[in-house]
Amino acid sequence: MRRLHALILLLAAGLSMQAHAIDFIATNIYTVAKETVVENEQWVLTDLAEIEGRFKNDLFIAAGSMLQLNGAFEGNLWSVGSMETTFTGTCLRNVRLTGKTVRVSGTINGNLIVLADTILISTNAVVGGSAHLLGSSIIQEGLIEGNGRLSAARIVSLDGTIEGNARITSPDILLGRNTRIGGDLIYTANKELFPSGNIISGTLKRTEPETRITSARITSRAFWLFAAFLAGIPFMALFPMTTAMAAQLVRTSPWKCLLAGFLASGALPVLGIMSVSSLIGVPLGTLILAAWGALFYLSRIIMGLVLGSLILRSAGTSLFRILMSMALGLAIIYSATIIPSIGIPVQVSVLWMGMGSLILALLEKRRMIIQLPKNLKQFEALKNGNNTNREDTP
Repeated sequence: MRRLHALILLLAAGLSMQAHAIDFIATNIYTVAKETVVENEQWVLTDLAEIEGRFKNDLFIAAGSMLQLNGAFEGNLWSVGSMETTFTGTCLRNVRLTGKTVRVSGTINGNLIVLADTILISTNAVVGGSAHLLGSSIIQEGLIEGNGRLSAARIVSLDGTIEGNARITSPDILLGRNTRIGGDLIYTANKELFPSGNIISGTLKRTEPETRITSARITSRAFWLFAAFLAGIPFMALFPMTTAMAAQLVRTSPWKCLLAGFLASGALPVLGIMSVSSLIGVPLGTLILAAWGALFYLSRIIMGLVLGSLILRSAGTSLFRILMSMALGLAIIYSATIIPSIGIPVQVSVLWMGMGSLILALLEKRRMIIQLPKNLKQFEALKNGNNTNREDTP
């Protein structure tokens, strides 16, 4: 026993030595003045952030609304912004940004990764490494000294410089007169590009968007449909209350589920990677990433059950009918993903709606569990009062 206590104390001391250089901050407004120097690694959860100081270590920050990153960062920078994220500062290492709208006009010595609905890389932006941009609309007017990988659901407008190779995937691609690509350009678009001779130094290659429904795609979707159906059976059997609550939330609060799923699908993997990058956060990061993966997979099962039950609404609530509803809904979802023109929108909608409903159901279930002891006490008091009244009655 003494050895066990000594081991626990030794581990605690070791963790404290690792944790003393990390600051965990939760506040409504997080501001760092221009003359301020932050020595420790920062983990920040806030609603509004305005940063102009100097950070000598990594910064991990999640903001509920506005996020302005105007400071000097000597370590890695990770940020999650639900609305608007603006980076106008300097970073000596890598930058990862997420948000509904992300604007970059600063200098980054390392690599840049951006996940957002709208991405703007302004004319003043300089990325010393490679850039990976994933969004709905992308405007690239700055300088990327490494390779550039740009993927957009609607449009990519390129009017800047990519000194390395460029790979662009979007239905619509626009090349402005200031566009310069030092390497090869490989693109996937609905229309063929005809750039002028001085825009691309390397080769130009177009890969056709996949528009055909092949037997291989059908076989693959059928396999994953069967796997999802088998996974859904034990999930519904083990967690019937969570399943029922999630399905009900999709019917009664679809927009709320959609918003919760949108935020969680972007924030959870980023937070998980943030945690894994820190030594003491490896278990937490692994747990977050595992939870995100489970929610990602289970979202289709929930949406399949909801969709199938809406179609078979008069079929009853027996186990057989529930399984039939889930199978029918999953068949519709996986059949829709075979069609290239609607496959991605269907998958995104199912992911956000299903993941959001599961998260909201778990939160509601937690609230009910917390309130259960209070309700039991009230029930006991009411029961004792009734017994007392009976004893007093002649």
